[in-house]
Amino acid sequence: MMAASQAHIPTDRAASSSADTAAATSNSNTDALARSNLLRLETTELIKEATLHLHPNGNDSSIHYEAKWAPMVRGYISNVSKALSTLDRCTLSPDVCLISSPSAAAAASSGVKEKGMEQLGGARTGDGSGSSNNNMYRVPLQSDKFFKSLPGSSNNPTPWTFPFSGQVKLVPIGSYAHIGNAGLTNRHANGNVVPTLDLAVLVKGDGGDGSNKDAFVGGKDYLNHRYTDKQNILAVHIAKQLSQKKHRSKIGSVHLTRVFGDSRKVALLLTPPTIEKDDKKKSGKDKKKRKRGDIEDGGKKMKNKLRFHVRLIFGVEQQQKQDHDQSEDESSIDDEGSYSHGNKTNMASFSSWIPTSRLFPNRSNNRCFDKPSTNDSTDAFHYHSTPHYNNALAESLHLHSTTNLISNTISDVFFGSNTVVTPTTTFHETLLLIKVWALQRGLLRGHDSFTTTTIALLLVYLYRTKSIGKRMGCVQAFTTFMKFWSEADWLGEDVANTAANVSSTSEESAAAQFLASKVKRKAAFVIPADGRNESQTIGHCSQARRYREDIRNSSSEDDKNVPMTLLDCYKQHFTTAASSSSSIPSDTHSDSPILLDPTMTINYLARLSPSFVRESRAEAYAALRFIHGQEHDGGVSGGVFRKLFLETNRFWTRYDAYVRIPLSCVPKMTQNGKKRGKNGGGGAQSVWGCDLDDIGLDESVCRGIVGVLHRALGDRITAVRAFTSGNGDIRKDSTSFSIGQSIENMSTKPMEDSDQCYCVPIRGGASATGFTAAARGRPPQPTVRRLNDDDPCLVIGLRINSNTSRRVVDRGPPAEDVEGSSAFVSMWGDLAQLRRFQDGAIVRAVVWNLPAASRNSNVVDSMPQFAGMDRSMGGIVEKVVQHIVKLHFTESKLVKKGKAKQVSFELRNMVGFVDGILGSTKPLSDSFVLHKNAMDAFTDLSEFLRQNSIAIVDNSMGKERKVSKLGLPLKIDEVEPLSPSLRYSSLFPPVPHPLLGGSDLGIDKRKVSGAVPTPIMIQIRFEGSSKWPSSLNAMGAAKCAMLIQLAEGIEKMKKSDNLDEFDGPIDVTPTHLDMGYRGFAWRIIVRADQELRMLKGLRNPNEEAKALRLGLINRHVRGSMHHSLIHAVHTRHPSSSSVVRLAHRWVSSHMLSDMIPQEAIELIVAKIYTDPHERAASNMQNLGVPPSTIAAGFLRFLQVLSTHDWATEPLIVDPQNHITAHDRELIIAQFIAARGPDESKGPAMYIISPADYDGVEEMTGSKVVGDGGSAEQVGSLTDKVWSPTYTSKFPERVVLSRAAALARCSHDHLTSCIMNGSSSENSWVAAFQESSASLTSYSALLRIDDAFITDAGCCSTNADSVIGDASKQGNNGMPTSPFERSLLKRYSGPKDLRRKIYKNLVLEKGTLHEWNPIKSLVSELRSKFSEYAVFFYNEFSPDIIALIWRPSAFVPKSFSVMMSEFQSPVLKLWKDDSLVVTNADDLINEIGHIGRHLLSDIKVMDGV
Repeated sequence: MMAASQAHIPTDRAASSSADTAAATSNSNTDALARSNLLRLETTELIKEATLHLHPNGNDSSIHYEAKWAPMVRGYISNVSKALSTLDRCTLSPDVCLISSPSAAAAASSGVKEKGMEQLGGARTGDGSGSSNNNMYRVPLQSDKFFKSLPGSSNNPTPWTFPFSGQVKLVPIGSYAHIGNAGLTNRHANGNVVPTLDLAVLVKGDGGDGSNKDAFVGGKDYLNHRYTDKQNILAVHIAKQLSQKKHRSKIGSVHLTRVFGDSRKVALLLTPPTIEKDDKKKSGKDKKKRKRGDIEDGGKKMKNKLRFHVRLIFGVEQQQKQDHDQSEDESSIDDEGSYSHGNKTNMASFSSWIPTSRLFPNRSNNRCFDKPSTNDSTDAFHYHSTPHYNNALAESLHLHSTTNLISNTISDVFFGSNTVVTPTTTFHETLLLIKVWALQRGLLRGHDSFTTTTIALLLVYLYRTKSIGKRMGCVQAFTTFMKFWSEADWLGEDVANTAANVSSTSEESAAAQFLASKVKRKAAFVIPADGRNESQTIGHCSQARRYREDIRNSSSEDDKNVPMTLLDCYKQHFTTAASSSSSIPSDTHSDSPILLDPTMTINYLARLSPSFVRESRAEAYAALRFIHGQEHDGGVSGGVFRKLFLETNRFWTRYDAYVRIPLSCVPKMTQNGKKRGKNGGGGAQSVWGCDLDDIGLDESVCRGIVGVLHRALGDRITAVRAFTSGNGDIRKDSTSFSIGQSIENMSTKPMEDSDQCYCVPIRGGASATGFTAAARGRPPQPTVRRLNDDDPCLVIGLRINSNTSRRVVDRGPPAEDVEGSSAFVSMWGDLAQLRRFQDGAIVRAVVWNLPAASRNSNVVDSMPQFAGMDRSMGGIVEKVVQHIVKLHFTESKLVKKGKAKQVSFELRNMVGFVDGILGSTKPLSDSFVLHKNAMDAFTDLSEFLRQNSIAIVDNSMGKERKVSKLGLPLKIDEVEPLSPSLRYSSLFPPVPHPLLGGSDLGIDKRKVSGAVPTPIMIQIRFEGSSKWPSSLNAMGAAKCAMLIQLAEGIEKMKKSDNLDEFDGPIDVTPTHLDMGYRGFAWRIIVRADQELRMLKGLRNPNEEAKALRLGLINRHVRGSMHHSLIHAVHTRHPSSSSVVRLAHRWVSSHMLSDMIPQEAIELIVAKIYTDPHERAASNMQNLGVPPSTIAAGFLRFLQVLSTHDWATEPLIVDPQNHITAHDRELIIAQFIAARGPDESKGPAMYIISPADYDGVEEMTGSKVVGDGGSAEQVGSLTDKVWSPTYTSKFPERVVLSRAAALARCSHDHLTSCIMNGSSSENSWVAAFQESSASLTSYSALLRIDDAFITDAGCCSTNADSVIGDASKQGNNGMPTSPFERSLLKRYSGPKDLRRKIYKNLVLEKGTLHEWNPIKSLVSELRSKFSEYAVFFYNEFSPDIIALIWRPSAFVPKSFSVMMSEFQSPVLKLWKDDSLVVTNADDLINEIGHIGRHLLSDIKVMDGV
């Protein structure tokens, strides 16, 4: 009984543990609640600021919450409607779209003159006598009837004309028409683009019986692009009418654009005029005086502001008819193709001009050039299905019904039978949050990305399926949307996506098995109809019933590959066999997610590409982790809200590498996906292009390039994405093109906003974009595209997997897999060669580390290859991309002639600052090898010191005694590295010196440097002993004695054991020992832990003792731990060390040397590569992965330096999770206390690492208590004091502000270099230079004598950046990089200190172990004059020392004899006891005197 009772009585430790657990849980719940409440409050403010209300039929007096300029919108739309009502009946033809045509002349003669409709690019008029190749059209026309009408298509071309009744209907759609304008936001919440209001221009269609004489479309216009051509011709016709002079004052400018990025559909973008005309008539003289863009009102000038755009989207009006006999249980589509909407008791059906069976995804409605050959019978020929083309047809039928579906859902869920409609609901708020979230990430308004309507439809599905409840708040609904989008398997590839998971024993091909597995896993959803759930909607859908009847009546009913349900049919035809394996054949890349409307006739998500779905799902998954607090934001407050809705992460900042693929070199494809002419790519025709007739030319090329690169690169990358509209630089002002400009100028220029949307003016020939067309069986090709007046390019972004990107072999499938082997050869061409591997397998493989000559590759290495490309710039990935582009996306004739452009990564030449050009005989090319040589020498030196400090028995003196070979009384336990050269962080790694025992590197040794700039610092730790003295002074003497004995021991062993590795002088100072070993200069210091214990044991230490203890801890303990931390980061992330070195070069180039410590640079880069730290394993691609290239890492360094809020947030760097959550709370609390209420105190740059707490010297090694320590240890550290170590004094606030501004400018410049694809390869160098104008901002410039400048190539104003130039060759005749040339100059040293070495004679052997006269001068100036000025210099090329006077130093103050140095009397404006002021002339004279041996000139830029 006692035992039983005791079993239930907790011990003190168990009770304490239980209490701690309960407290931790309570704290966690409290933090979650606080985070949720804060996020809710912040989103409420965002919604309040971003919401925009513009009611199409609103009453100005009753709707008080809409925008003030809403009446202007309604008035403008009324003007557009009136202009459209004046359209006349006419006959249209493709000639309407000609840029210069006989019809234009006829229109001019009839009084309809179009200004700016000039001829483009030397195009001749299409009069039928000239070649059709010279005719250029404003829009792409692709129908069979159009091609038959072209001259040259046949002996008798058939003219194509069709009537237009002049009657159209204007209907609001989209966000503008939704209840409460759901999804409509103001410009600041719209990607800095003014809102666009969508209006549907509906024409009449034939109901199917041919009775409608005014029908614009009918019959078989759904075939072969006939409908889209008619629509585009009508759009150009209406654009011309609206741009007439009589309409310009009310309509403004008219631009041609695309419908949601679809190049096959044309829409009109209308920009209202920004000039309002006065009602009063003015004389001609007054009109000339009046400035355009200004409005006179009572003598005052006012300028209108662009508030909105209007987009006209063309569709077909649905003819309504009453159908009282339709059953409630029947679908909304009858057998004749009638679309039913309305209530159940009185259904209103709409007749369609397209037979609904033609909208099945398995039907082929585009057979323009997909015709049977003469050898095949028509019956046996199988047309390819065109699901995307069919879906595009259905879109024109659902323009209005889709808007009604969204509005009805909002009404039914939130209002019901209530007549009172509130301005916003949770639906509106959630849609707004998702829109802002998507805009910040470039996931909206692209040709293959979200639109506001698609997001709204996804919300409609979630509301109708009760996944989002009516009572949920907007944050909960936002979270549900992110969960739904991230977890649904939209592409069917969440499980394994490789050929290895496909069974090879089946009779089916690998591609068929893989496709079947994707279809089975793929998610497909149907929006429920009113009053039904999802399954009931599918079961009662007449379109699904019609499909089953069609399958039942077809001859292929018994075919097991034919899906038996309409939903399975959608899944099958919106899925392809494309995968990340190059062994699975696939020639199409048209995968799309599926979300069907209640009638199952349209897939709302058909436009979304696979690359977009993967990226958006990864972003949604990351958003969920932030919402749930699973990611550390590093901030004090508001981190989640900032990450989700404020921080911009668009295309140009998302990827590691960017490639520009010239579109002019892409092979011309026919509609059936075959190349014109001979194939020069070895099977290139089988990997892309067969979906050309389904998704169009532009989409086929874009998806083809992305899909083929995804297959070829495989697991070397984690993401590949093409640059699209809606993904540009959000910082640009979209209204800058129109505000303040006249209508004449505005309406004849292409619009350029932050989303890079395609917009071409209908007036103005010089800037228009034309399309050529010829009767040769291929779609129209664009002739002119504006892209900085250069060759049009498709930009591809790649996110590289650093763990697998350096794989040098791609193995193919087993030899018995014939289909897989064929696909592998088709992908790689001649590079796929049979090879035998060590496991005995003989398979085709591609090897990437072979020389270019032996690879049998069509890739010509015309650009320099750097030694560290594979580690720091994804070198093998670049080789793969180059090969794939040349093989599959370059005309074969260009390859044969050697005129093909070689693609490359943007900013790749930045590697030349930290690495040399690859060469087998170049000793200074590989910085990694140079670092490795120094680290190998350190390993041998540390082993030598440890082994030779062990005491052995010595009987030479007649009695036994224990002595070591080095004569040290104590054994050396540890030799610890401290130098950046031993952790891959040195910009210029040490090179073995011939006077210090270095081996021959093949460098000219007749002139070598007699000085070593910086020795490699290491520290030694002796074994514990009671023989150490107990006095601080004696302790210092004992350490010095140890160093002296070590030097003597090494000299003794050099004579007795012939140690050739040691060479050069050995110098001993009271603090360190300098010596040479294996060509490197070493500086050894002694770490005595007894000294630290002695200082800590002082009861009342003075300031000197405190400073001494802190200095010893920082140098010995924290320095060693910092080295271990950074070395671990650089070892795990190969490119991080190159980023540190490049960032160090950037800091020095802007003359900030020693003001931003190198340790701070290393910690910032470590933060970039390890934050967020270790994440939970997931199948989702994580967007928080560290950068894998030096360019991406350096851009992130600049971004952190420029955007981190140093005044209000600490930067916590914790690569190995040593800092606990409790420690983070302490750090933040202590940071707030240090900053003070005005946030102006404490260190300017507050960086905390795991070793930055008081008491760290008690830890052994580099272990930090808090991770794996005992409960008692953790409890004893609750009062730890955290404070920065390396940034406690530097940089100052003024220096940090300057560095942040420079980082922001450099980041913007480098980003613009990537965006613009600058023609100059070295345009990026401007980010590493100070302009001559910037030097004028300094107060004075101290010019250094040229004799003291070793390397002028690192100059801040004229840096050496030439790469691969013949004039910059080395001694071996090979091209060199700036890194190699600078390293060679440093090896040679200053001219006056060079030593001459001959074959058998060394005249001078003395070597200076540390020679930095300029650094010593700057240190002296800063120590003496820091209260008067701030000094700047470049440590790598210190040709100038600049100074800026501190304003506080020249404030008049009272006279004091003790402080009278550098003072002069105040001559004017005496104030209370303010008699003297600092004399700048005396300061300059004193500075010149101190540096008289080094300075050649002093230039004062401004007075005080």
